[in-house]
Amino acid sequence: MDTSSRLKNEETTPVLLDTNILIYSASEPFEIRSQLERLGFKNIIVTEGVKRELERLAQSGRTKEKKFAKLSLEIAKKFGTIPDPPIPGSVDDQLVYISKQHGYIVATSDASLRRRLKREGLPVIYIKDRRLISECNLVTKATTSKVLT
Repeated sequence: MDTSSRLKNEETTPVLLDTNILIYSASEPFEIRSQLERLGFKNIIVTEGVKRELERLAQSGRTKEKKFAKLSLEIAKKFGTIPDPPIPGSVDDQLVYISKQHGYIVATSDASLRRRLKREGLPVIYIKDRRLISECNLVTKATTSKVLT
């Protein structure tokens, strides 16, 4: 597969945002859309479950948590939304399921979710030193690192 095909795949492969990467984006000077687009990802989505988690935090979290959850909801509105999959469990369970079933990439700043995705051999994007790191290679499905500088 040539480079243009690989880039087209990256642009169209959906990236699922989890709750804490949205909160990070609201709490730090970190524009999630532009960061993902620099890595070549254009199709960014949020699940209904992630939005519900943010709504819950905006209502019942600690003061600072409420503020960032409200800002995160505004950020989430800028992206597409998909329904939750028909499985029981946590939002993390649902994100793993969607990634497995549909080949979506999960963007997270949750270390335990990141480890879980890696154990499953699923693509993941995470934050390190205020930069996005992409551990996915859409050409070979092998895990590699791509760093945004």
